[in-house]
Amino acid sequence: MSSLRHLILTASLVCASSGFAAYPTFTATKPNGGQRGTEVKLTVTGTQLADFESMIFFSPGFTQKSVEKAENGKVELTIAIAPDVPPGNHLMRIRTKTGISHARQFFVGIFPNVDEKEPNSDFETPQVIQLNQTVEGVVQNEDVDYYRVSLKKGQRLSVEVDGLRLGYTVFDPFLAIIDKDRFEKVISDDTILHRQDGYCSYVAEEDGDYTVMIRESSYRGGGNSFYRLHVGSYRRPDVVYPAGGKVGTTTKVRFIERDGSFEEDVPLPAEVDPGYMIYSKSQEPAPSGNPFLLVTYDNALEAEPNDEQAKATAAATSPIALNGIIDKPGDVDFFKVPLKKGMALQVQAYGQSLGSPLDSVVNIYNEKGGSLGGNDDGGGRRRLDSKFKVNIPADGDYFVRVADHLERGGPNFVYRVELTAAEPEVYFASPQFTVNDTHYRQFIAIPKGGRYATLVNVSRNNVGGDFKFEAQNLPQGVKLLTEMAPKDLGSMPLLFEATADAPLGHQVSPVKLLPTDPNTKITGKLRQEFDIVRNGNVVYYTEIEDKLPVAVVEEAPYSLEIPKPAVPLVNNGILELKVVAKRKEGFTKPIRVFMIWKPNGVSSLGEQTIAEGQNECTFQLDANAGAPAGTWKFTVMGEADAGGGRIYNASPFTEVVTAPAYLTAPAIPLVAVEQGKETVMIAKLEHLQPFEGEANAQVLGVPDTIPIEPAKITKDTKEVSFKVKTDAKSPIGKQANLFVRVDVPVKGTNATTIHRIALGSILRIDAPRKAPPPAPATPVVAANKPKEEPKPAAAAPAKPLSRLEQLRQEAAGGKK
Repeated sequence: MSSLRHLILTASLVCASSGFAAYPTFTATKPNGGQRGTEVKLTVTGTQLADFESMIFFSPGFTQKSVEKAENGKVELTIAIAPDVPPGNHLMRIRTKTGISHARQFFVGIFPNVDEKEPNSDFETPQVIQLNQTVEGVVQNEDVDYYRVSLKKGQRLSVEVDGLRLGYTVFDPFLAIIDKDRFEKVISDDTILHRQDGYCSYVAEEDGDYTVMIRESSYRGGGNSFYRLHVGSYRRPDVVYPAGGKVGTTTKVRFIERDGSFEEDVPLPAEVDPGYMIYSKSQEPAPSGNPFLLVTYDNALEAEPNDEQAKATAAATSPIALNGIIDKPGDVDFFKVPLKKGMALQVQAYGQSLGSPLDSVVNIYNEKGGSLGGNDDGGGRRRLDSKFKVNIPADGDYFVRVADHLERGGPNFVYRVELTAAEPEVYFASPQFTVNDTHYRQFIAIPKGGRYATLVNVSRNNVGGDFKFEAQNLPQGVKLLTEMAPKDLGSMPLLFEATADAPLGHQVSPVKLLPTDPNTKITGKLRQEFDIVRNGNVVYYTEIEDKLPVAVVEEAPYSLEIPKPAVPLVNNGILELKVVAKRKEGFTKPIRVFMIWKPNGVSSLGEQTIAEGQNECTFQLDANAGAPAGTWKFTVMGEADAGGGRIYNASPFTEVVTAPAYLTAPAIPLVAVEQGKETVMIAKLEHLQPFEGEANAQVLGVPDTIPIEPAKITKDTKEVSFKVKTDAKSPIGKQANLFVRVDVPVKGTNATTIHRIALGSILRIDAPRKAPPPAPATPVVAANKPKEEPKPAAAAPAKPLSRLEQLRQEAAGGKK
């Protein structure tokens, strides 16, 4: 089985040590989790860890107590987990003095850890454990691990494994609970809720010993097929009903298991949490929760019978969440929802993403039964959930039909269909900066006295106006230099700066967008989605974070600066934007320079390189005809490998002005010239604003073998002529996509703006014409010789006729 390309492990850099350490990598933890309310001795492994400072925890409740050892490839430390930390996976990163790592997961459990002890690979020699323990183990190739527990009749034994979720490899565990006679009472391979990671539960039919078996489903395995096996007497729900609710309310929730269910009144959080999980409070909780969708609108619960349109369950208008269970094979559910003309309705069904086996099919009908739309498997994420949009043509009652694709059903076939229409929302996130790695450059590691820049894209739904950024809880000495998210910009750079005396440290900082208009009540939030477990293009698990890890790290061995351009970038023009590096003594490595952001209508290469030992590079900014006028803040980010990992530093903001052009011109009509001859290309100018002095103009886009003389123009020049010379080396054929570059002087400076006009001009070079053949000489006739009569010309030989032509002539002769 191929190794899992876990995104949080990408970018391993194994480099020789040097004077500059940087960007640590994070490959593993041991153990992979710990019990809440305890202290855990943790070993983290990776590279560039010798200058380890601290773990960065995204969740509250974690504390680093001490660091026992820090080596280049390994750190030993002790962490404390508060009793109220929710069970399940929590992201964490490594922070060293010089960088931040990719994230990894750490699993918090409800039971104490027990290490696997070999030999336990035979049914007759299992490892004896107690109930309510979590075993940290590994399945080697063709390995089978056995654990034995003692039960009383009627006692519940539940088993759940974290295998694939740990993120080391495509590990597909197989579980079984076996009685003393080697009969498998229950088994679990894959589950809807946890994919390859299984769980199962069994109530003992008699007193005695029972054995829990774990192996790889195909008897494979390896040194990185780690697992956390939770063995206890807990309840293990497959799904909950309803599987979502309105924030700030108390909702009655049914926890549905394979062999039963129980209900609880659950108080819901006051704010939306995209990754919220629900746990039982009245029963012994499971090691992991069930997904529960938090929204700002109400639920509608089905009321049976509702298996036909005439008996549809009535619901309020959109937004609304429709909840039900396809509780038997062949069951269908209908809901009646009043909707308004012009609504652009988003229909999102949740089934398998909640742990339900339902393969939903959702349709919407009008009162007469006419279909407005429907979907089977549009939800994505390798789940068979439905998702589609529909436009409402008229006011009235509409009917939502929910069914299973294969007409199956059962008590755990839970669904939730959310109907929403353009709810006000603002959120922002950084794009994926490299292929198959959603963690790369998704942190803020600011060198002392330097900066760190990232790009954010802002998404708005039914919200306008300007917003301003607010970064809370930043490390000491750090500030966010980006102020605004203007209403007409969909993206902008975030630039953080640290003072030269800022202490090393970190914070997990919430960054928000606050409206400048007091009448706007929406707050924009960060919504950064990370791939947590993936194999190639297959994504198994993701996490959404609303906070940024921000750290101050050691001073970088270089800095970058963009000298402010003396002239504007004009429409249909270009501007050479120089980047200057200042290097510390001894640092000569190449520096990759990323163009973080450009305003609308301006393009450039995404990155350049300052070569080894060099100090400059240049980005050519290219403005199209529609680029808006304005003053824009530009920054670039540097990335260098000093022999010990990546080192980042960004430039301060510099202002680039975009402005209207001084002049323009249409394409020069086709000009043709014979090779070896001369011609003239004439551009008719249109002046948009006056300028002082003379501007230089030249035709570009032709090879050097076609010399075209430049020309001078002023604000009064109406047309400009360019003399074209060709010779035997000038290529024959069409030279297309030519243009005229005009360097226009800018008042008050010694610089010029570069215009490109007459775009799309064409010059054609034709082959030399052949000389006409010489005229025949006039014959000389003797004066006294009698003139001879000209001889009749010999008749040309008759061309043989084809049989078809012969028949045509015969037919023509017969008509005479």
